[in-house]
Amino acid sequence: MKFSARTAGFSLLAAAAVAAGFYFYQKPQVNAGAPAASAVSKDTPILPPDDATHARYAGSSSCKPCHEKEYAEWQKSNHGLAERNYQKDMDEKAFSPKRTLNHGKDSSETFLDADGVAKILTRGLGNEKRAYPVVRVIGNDPLRQFLVPAPGNRLQTSDVSYDPHKNEWFDVYGEEEREPGDWGHWTGQGMNWNAMCAACHNTRLRKNYNPASNSYRTDMAEMSVGCEACHGPMKEHLEWQAKPPIGYDPVKKTPTDPTVKRQTKDQMLDTCGACHARRGEISGDLVPGDSFFDHFSLTVTDGTDTYHPDGQVRDENYEYASFLSSKMHHMGVRCADCHNPHTGKRLFPDNMLCMRCHVGGTQPPATVVDPATHGHHKAGSTGNDC
Repeated sequence: MKFSARTAGFSLLAAAAVAAGFYFYQKPQVNAGAPAASAVSKDTPILPPDDATHARYAGSSSCKPCHEKEYAEWQKSNHGLAERNYQKDMDEKAFSPKRTLNHGKDSSETFLDADGVAKILTRGLGNEKRAYPVVRVIGNDPLRQFLVPAPGNRLQTSDVSYDPHKNEWFDVYGEEEREPGDWGHWTGQGMNWNAMCAACHNTRLRKNYNPASNSYRTDMAEMSVGCEACHGPMKEHLEWQAKPPIGYDPVKKTPTDPTVKRQTKDQMLDTCGACHARRGEISGDLVPGDSFFDHFSLTVTDGTDTYHPDGQVRDENYEYASFLSSKMHHMGVRCADCHNPHTGKRLFPDNMLCMRCHVGGTQPPATVVDPATHGHHKAGSTGNDC
């Protein structure tokens, strides 16, 4: 599957799924947790969550009173905005004024209808052009993709996507021709949200595919990549903190809260890898603290063109496998050594991040690097930026 260069950051998961064709019809039907009523039709069935699995989750908003700084950083991050309902303040600019995008032999229109509903007029199965209502947005930066409802409680990811930096639309497949009925067409199973996208854009997702009816009953603990997607279920923690034992010292935090399981740096890496990896699913249900390899089969560098020959990322490989094969990983560096886990951003700008270690004196010793000679570019130039 080849994508245009602009989609290098797009996280459409490579997951094992049942190929299933379908046709679209106009009345929206979607089940994916509990979206706001304004986001979907009044006829939309909102099914209850999987109580046995999700009852232990408290939701990210429950973290805010005690972890206000971390919550504020997360809320506007790419994780916090990994999936959401259509929001007028964030999305209207993409659909108003009406625009036409020519891509390959097709053309699509994006617009707001008379009722203010965002729609994408494009070609679906049967070569028919229809206006499909947008009910969800996945991704935030560098691109946003839009979900439209389909029969069997499906959501499909439109190939017509939006670049918020340039305020323009583009096709994630570039000029590549994909026909309705193809697995990889936007109406096919390859672009099916329930099986291919939802697990990494939400918290503790259950696909709940029913092969007998060829339908889904997808639900999750929380829409978007919430606090508990990385920290694990926290309802017990919330309850313990609300009623700590007699004699608890909130300053010294003694006795220790038994509901909090501290993760090692390697456990944190495996939690990140659950979504930041090109992989096949075994259980598809990693809980923070579990081993990545108990739940997934990692795609690694081989004789194919999946990766660049030196193991670097190519197309939709994400970071995990390349990082595992890197010198940084073998020296003990892990995700949180370079990234703020709540914002997702680098801890320091420019070369400052790398030069914390590469000036020498670290244990274990890192290679001493002079940015100017190492990069072969003029000091201060973009090429000289690690």
